[in-house]
Amino acid sequence: MTPPQPTLAELRARVQKGRHREIGNWLARRVARPTAVYGCWLAVRLGLSAHQVTAAAWLASLAAAAAIGTGDRVGFVLGVLLAHLAFWLDHVDGQVARWRGTASLEGVYLDYLMHHAANLALAFALGYGLAVRSGDLRWTIAGLALGTGWTLLSLHNDCRYKAFFQRLKSTTLSYRIDGGSGGRPRPPAAWPRRGWAVLSWPAYKACEPHVVLLGLTGLAGLAIATPALWLALWPAGVWTLAILAPVLGIARIARAVARATVEGEFARWFQPLDQRSAAPPTAAFPPAAPWTSPLPDCINDG
Repeated sequence: MTPPQPTLAELRARVQKGRHREIGNWLARRVARPTAVYGCWLAVRLGLSAHQVTAAAWLASLAAAAAIGTGDRVGFVLGVLLAHLAFWLDHVDGQVARWRGTASLEGVYLDYLMHHAANLALAFALGYGLAVRSGDLRWTIAGLALGTGWTLLSLHNDCRYKAFFQRLKSTTLSYRIDGGSGGRPRPPAAWPRRGWAVLSWPAYKACEPHVVLLGLTGLAGLAIATPALWLALWPAGVWTLAILAPVLGIARIARAVARATVEGEFARWFQPLDQRSAAPPTAAFPPAAPWTSPLPDCINDG
C-alpha cells in the first residue's frame, strides 16, 4: 500500500531549517528555500532520494557551463536559467533529506564536490565562451584565472577543516568538542562603514556564488534586450573577476597564515581533556570580525 503523500503544509513545518529566513544569502532566504518546498513535494511523489536530487543539481550546473561555453547569445541565456535550476535543486535536496530522515555526511560530501565542480566549470565556461565568440584563446586564460580564484576562496574553508582532522588523526590527546565555539551560522553582516573593510567587503561579496548568479541574470537580461551592451559587459566582468578573485583568494590565505587563525579556530572548537597539554587560551584568538568570516560555499543550505 502506498504511504500517504505529504501536503505542502506538512512539508513546510518539517523540512525548513531553523531561522531559514535569517541565515544565509538573500537569494537563498527569499527565493530558493521558500520555493524549494514545491520541488521537495514533487521529488517525494516521484520517489527521488536526496542524493538523486543532488545529482540532478550537478548535471544542471554542468549543463549551464556547457551552454554558456558555446559563446552564443541563446546559449548564454539558457545557461543562466540552468544555473538557477542548479541553485534551486541544491536547496531541494536538503529538504528531501530532512523529510525522509536521510540527512547524512555523505549528502554534505556530495554537496561540497558539486559546488567545487560547478564553480570551476562555470568560471572556465565564462572565459571559453568569449574565446569561442571572439576567436581569442586568451579568454580561456581569464576563465582559468577566475576558476582558480573562486577555488582558492572556497578551499580556504575546506582545507582549514581538513587541517583540523589531520591533527586529530595524528594526536594521542583526547579532546572535548565545544559545539559552536568556532562559530555558528548567523545572519549576513552589514557593509562596514570604516576601515579597509569598506572596500574589501564588497570585493569578497562580488565573488560569492549567489552574487555571481545575480550578475549573470542581469547579463542574460541584457543579452535579450540589448545584445550590444551584453557583449560589452560580459568580457569586462570576466576580466574584473579574473583579476579580483585570485588576489582575494591569496590575500585571504595569507591573512589566515599570518594571524594563525586556523590554530585559533581549532583551539575554540577542541579543548584538550589533558589540561597539561592545553592549547593557548581561547581569548588569545578572538573571533574574526563579521566582514572577514569565510566566504559562504552554499553548503547544502536548503
